[in-house]
Amino acid sequence: MSDSELKQAKERLMKLWDAYETQERELKTALGRVTDLEERQRDKERVIETLRELAESKDQDLRKLELDRSSSGKEVLDLRGRLEETNRQLELERSRFKKLFVLTQELESDVDRLGKELDERDRWFRDNSALLEQFPSVLGKRLGMVSERPTTLSIAGDIQTSNGPAPASVASATERTTFERIDPEKEAMERLRAIPGVDDTRARTLLSAGYGSMEKLKTVSPFELLKLEGMTPTIARKITEHAKTFS
Repeated sequence: MSDSELKQAKERLMKLWDAYETQERELKTALGRVTDLEERQRDKERVIETLRELAESKDQDLRKLELDRSSSGKEVLDLRGRLEETNRQLELERSRFKKLFVLTQELESDVDRLGKELDERDRWFRDNSALLEQFPSVLGKRLGMVSERPTTLSIAGDIQTSNGPAPASVASATERTTFERIDPEKEAMERLRAIPGVDDTRARTLLSAGYGSMEKLKTVSPFELLKLEGMTPTIARKITEHAKTFS
């Protein structure tokens, strides 16, 4: 082989070596890019896995919220029913309160009226206490003086002579002495009619029901009297209160 051929062969070898080195560098570069791409792929897979786990967690939270919402809806319906029932009870209590308020006003009015009546009765007893104290002695003296049935005018005259004019109530009491025969039913009717608010019809109803005396009326409650015909809550309460004032 000549020198020129050897030189050409050497040049070809040099070019082949350069080409080999170039391909090796390109291969290394390509391998580096492949490694970088693989690393990016793994990063993307990790991100995808993280997103999948986050989506599953959000899905579980969403299902839990839906269950809570369903349970809350039932509680809301239950609470709404309770609220409506409470409102109905409140309206009933307001109605009862109004009735109690009216009854309280009536009671206050009756208490004021009874207080005035008691004051008038006490005043009458104070004004006539001396006359009432002497009435039994005068009556006994008169009974000892006569053997026949005395008249009302003679007894009242004795009282008038001792302490001036006799009041109408004393004359009425004189007429109701043991010298006259008193009808028990009539006497009971008069006692019942003396109760405020009791007329002839109510007095007859009370007498028929067995409440002809104040002792029996003391033991009865207004609710029992309401069972009688023609009775009202106010009248029943007045009857029992009036009976309790008698000792």
